[in-house]
Amino acid sequence: MLDFRIATFLQLCETKSYTKTAKLLGMTQPSVTQHIKYLQKKYQCRLFIYEGKTLRLTPEGEYLRRQAEQMTKMSRRISAELQRIGELESSIRFGFPTELGEAQGAAAVSGYLAKHPDAQIIMQTGKMRDLVAMTEDGVLDFTLTDKMLALPSLTTVNAGKVSFGCYVSANLPEEETARFKQVLQQTLLTREETAADRAVTDQIFQRRKLSNSEFASVCETNSEELLHRMTEAGQGVCFAYDTAMKGFSVRKLPLGELNEERSIVYLCRKDAAESEYCKQFFEEFRQAWLGD
Repeated sequence: MLDFRIATFLQLCETKSYTKTAKLLGMTQPSVTQHIKYLQKKYQCRLFIYEGKTLRLTPEGEYLRRQAEQMTKMSRRISAELQRIGELESSIRFGFPTELGEAQGAAAVSGYLAKHPDAQIIMQTGKMRDLVAMTEDGVLDFTLTDKMLALPSLTTVNAGKVSFGCYVSANLPEEETARFKQVLQQTLLTREETAADRAVTDQIFQRRKLSNSEFASVCETNSEELLHRMTEAGQGVCFAYDTAMKGFSVRKLPLGELNEERSIVYLCRKDAAESEYCKQFFEEFRQAWLGD
């Protein structure tokens, strides 16, 4: 069990303000001060110092911060494990990244539930990187992810290959995007830097020694839906997994240097990878999702 004062310490590391920390934690400022004094006495070192009016961590404080974050992560994992022990074997908690197309994923889950009405499915959507972290923490049994995000601490099961490429509105005349130079005259519609599809796009650009600045303009958004709607409306080009573009009035540019096949895997906790129930779900979901 973690000392509750550690939570105060980590929050103060973030805010660098006793007042803000107290407000966020619903405490008084003197209570925050007492928590930090207790930890300093316990570990016999100073954790924070003031440089002018700025609160900074000491080297000892920085070390404790790193260790405390690891301890907090482990505590969450233990809690998830304990909760999992009491659940039915037939329950599945998995992550489906928005980058891969929520509509397609939801349809695959619906198809699975139609065949297995007694199944217990918890489908968590979000950014691929966040779902990978939740799987590592034990919050999820597994998540679909691009192979480039696989972690050695978790088991991978092949889920198939998904095409990734450059899309434009279906209404845009083909002659306007027939050559690579014409594509660069469009607005690049892209996700934020932490998104998985942005990372794949950046990889493609690096291989071509290309940068975002070479496009006529750039529009960045954290909304997958908005990105695809803007592409559909002819407001620019976007790079995406094929499964995410199904249902939109778009077309993929037949430019090989901008397209590639990506390996997608189930990134699993070991018990999920070995579960016969999960193995059945893996195959049926994959077939429904990719249309095999």
